[in-house]
Amino acid sequence: MGGTHHFIDAEGQERRLLVALDGRVKLLLMTAALGVNLTAGGLRTPLGLALLSLLLVLAAGVRARSFLRRMAVPAMLATVALVTQLFWFQEGEPLLRLPVFQWELVVYAGGMTRGLELASRILGGMAVLLFFSLTTPLPELMRAARFFRCPPVLVELALIMYRYIFLLQEEGGRIRNAEKARLGFVDTRAAVRSSGILGGMLVLRTYERAERSFAAMRCRGYRGALTAVTPGRMRGFDWAALAVGMLLLAGLLAMR
Repeated sequence: MGGTHHFIDAEGQERRLLVALDGRVKLLLMTAALGVNLTAGGLRTPLGLALLSLLLVLAAGVRARSFLRRMAVPAMLATVALVTQLFWFQEGEPLLRLPVFQWELVVYAGGMTRGLELASRILGGMAVLLFFSLTTPLPELMRAARFFRCPPVLVELALIMYRYIFLLQEEGGRIRNAEKARLGFVDTRAAVRSSGILGGMLVLRTYERAERSFAAMRCRGYRGALTAVTPGRMRGFDWAALAVGMLLLAGLLAMR
């Protein structure tokens, strides 16, 4: 399995304090946190959510380097959003004038404010999602989704995609390594040709693996729906964690 898949499963099996929370509690808190992130104005609430997510991830035993590495892409998207708003949203007083050839780019106060808010919301929302994904095994989260009447077909698709996306990644890696051993990426022309062959072989192997997997599932009693263990009653610890989480979110919402 890929490193991310193994990491999440390992954390889920260790049953640390935050990992051991009921999936329904985490799903409710995640939904509430994303709602707070989207509705709260200003910079304090989204950045507070990002900082709180980082602290909780560290408390769950996840290394800060792992969390920050996964935040690299959201940070890049936040930077792009900030830069675009600086020059496209022209309201308020001019803050900066940048001469570019025969044009002059002007940064306005309204664009700066809007860009910073949009960037902070991207960082806050992605930090929340990363916290819950790094501390909750997907099967447990899907059981909670079924408890809240999520359509079975969506739950089944999510579980199957989660399971096989890592297999496809590994299959593609093996094909690429085999091509590299045969000098398939020795220059640009060979790399383009080898990449096309890799994509075609991956599609064919994906189809073959899907056929074998479906036959194996039918042999094990699959009749169009996956069976899952129904979540039991929530413990007192889960209710206390839900109450504390809601209070923290209410405090962050009041910070705007």
